[in-house]
Amino acid sequence: MSANPKLPLNEPQERRLTVAFATLEKQLQALRERLEHGPRDLRLNHYDDPLGVHEAEALLPVITEAENRLRRMADELALGALTEPVRWAFVTGLEMASINLYDCRAEAGLSGCGKVATATADYLECEIPKLDAVIQSLLRLLQSAPPTQKSNQP
Repeated sequence: MSANPKLPLNEPQERRLTVAFATLEKQLQALRERLEHGPRDLRLNHYDDPLGVHEAEALLPVITEAENRLRRMADELALGALTEPVRWAFVTGLEMASINLYDCRAEAGLSGCGKVATATADYLECEIPKLDAVIQSLLRLLQSAPPTQKSNQP
């Protein structure tokens, strides 16, 4: 049973509400961050349909209201917080990206996309392992870093 006897929840109900509210909280935070800082295009990722400054003026107060209501409801229902393993998420994502790099070699997955020009195949065979070596170095650093204290910042 939940911690608030006035608003009782069984364990599955509490878990379901916690996940739904936590998901909404993350979406609101992501939207707030985009409105306040805007997206930054990368070399291979460009963002379309940006949110304008004029929209931020209208959206930010509504986001704040939604965040406040969400926080109040979570408090009143005495919901616990989910724990998101930041380091693990990056390690997992980078490991998957590393595996996917090797699917881009001519003799692997890329060959299923049609014949790869010899010069391109040679280039990829030489450069993909170099890129992966840097990714593996990053992974080792992430995996060997000592755990840090939890931050109370949102």
